[in-house]
Amino acid sequence: MYQSYCGIDFGTTNSAVSVVTQGKTPELIRFGKGKETIPTAIFFPEENTYCPTFGDEAVAQYINGAVGRFMRSLKRILGTDLMDMKTEVNDVRLSYEDIILRFLKYLKETAEKQIEKTLDSVVLGRPVHFQDFAPDSDAKAEAVLRKIAVNAGFKEISFQYEPLAAAFAHETRLRHEQLACVIDIGGGTSDFSVIRLSPQKRNSQNRKKDILANAGIRIGGNDFDRDLSVRGFMPGLGYGTMLKPNPYNGRILPVPFSPYVTLSEWSNINSLYAYKEKEAVRKLYEESAEPDKVGVLYEIIKKELGHTFLNKVEKAKIELSDNKVIKSCLDFLSRMPEIEIDLESFEDAINNDVRKISIALEDCLKAASVSYSEIELVILTGGSTEIPYIKRKIKQLFPFAVLSDARKFSSVATGLAYEGMIRYG
Repeated sequence: MYQSYCGIDFGTTNSAVSVVTQGKTPELIRFGKGKETIPTAIFFPEENTYCPTFGDEAVAQYINGAVGRFMRSLKRILGTDLMDMKTEVNDVRLSYEDIILRFLKYLKETAEKQIEKTLDSVVLGRPVHFQDFAPDSDAKAEAVLRKIAVNAGFKEISFQYEPLAAAFAHETRLRHEQLACVIDIGGGTSDFSVIRLSPQKRNSQNRKKDILANAGIRIGGNDFDRDLSVRGFMPGLGYGTMLKPNPYNGRILPVPFSPYVTLSEWSNINSLYAYKEKEAVRKLYEESAEPDKVGVLYEIIKKELGHTFLNKVEKAKIELSDNKVIKSCLDFLSRMPEIEIDLESFEDAINNDVRKISIALEDCLKAASVSYSEIELVILTGGSTEIPYIKRKIKQLFPFAVLSDARKFSSVATGLAYEGMIRYG
């Protein structure tokens, strides 16, 4: 009797599940209207906090104005102190561990419903580093994720680096051995692996000699959203403007930058909705020398529209892949301000983060004792590898390599399921 098992790519922005049944090749679970991925998002309706919605349905409820608590980019919390805390969800105190558990259980139950079998075994993807330069936090994050998987109902749980999973998925299509570098730039992290791939080794249980190096850094698409938000959008919300002169000493101070940075980080937005934070921004609005601009910030926070705002930023980032200049209308606000963004400004905004990613990639190749020119195949996975600036940089670094970006949003989940075939099959 064949055992059923799965690979789960629990991503910062999107997640995917691939299952193996009857000893067959991995098959991706479909979400929503037949999609291979699901947004890593959860919405708790105010009228029924204990019955949340997930993925596209959660996003739609929030965007359409349903009352409740919306959360996204939960993976960014793993390995941080927030995992030991609880948060207010519609007057109910929930731990972040419990919130992530609800999402993981939804993935498991959706997969089980489609294959009409119970899934007891899973290979979970993980970044090379949940947190930079913090091995204790890394170990803690994996331990917490393992605990969540147990509570979700899995009995056999193992982990694999996400870039290696992507490599194993691509290996099934190779005809001869190749020296590959996997570049996985997702929503929360950038991860790299240098590995020798071969069709003759795809079912081997011991690949230690083939895996030459792994590296990673906690920078990804969310950081690019933050960069674009601060550089391109926030000046229209009063970032960089001044307060009115102090009535007692005449001093003129700049508007504090902290609410702008917090509003630009997906995993931190909800912290701005606390009464104390809303009052602080209201005070900034009243004391601002340019209230028309700071008033936009105040309206976003007062009406708790931060995720709607960052959705606009993310959409602008994607549109800049095909356009040199775009206009983004914040049509969910009363004055509907329009903000113009150009490609050059975006690339300049993300340049420092891209430089850090490049250094981490170089460190990976040095650890593998491999030069850029020796790499024959570059496997691109993760949505942020679609950014033209990043793709140009990669092509410049690897002059003789073939670039493969097939199924970049689902290759990690597929590779994790192939790993499951070896570990559990």
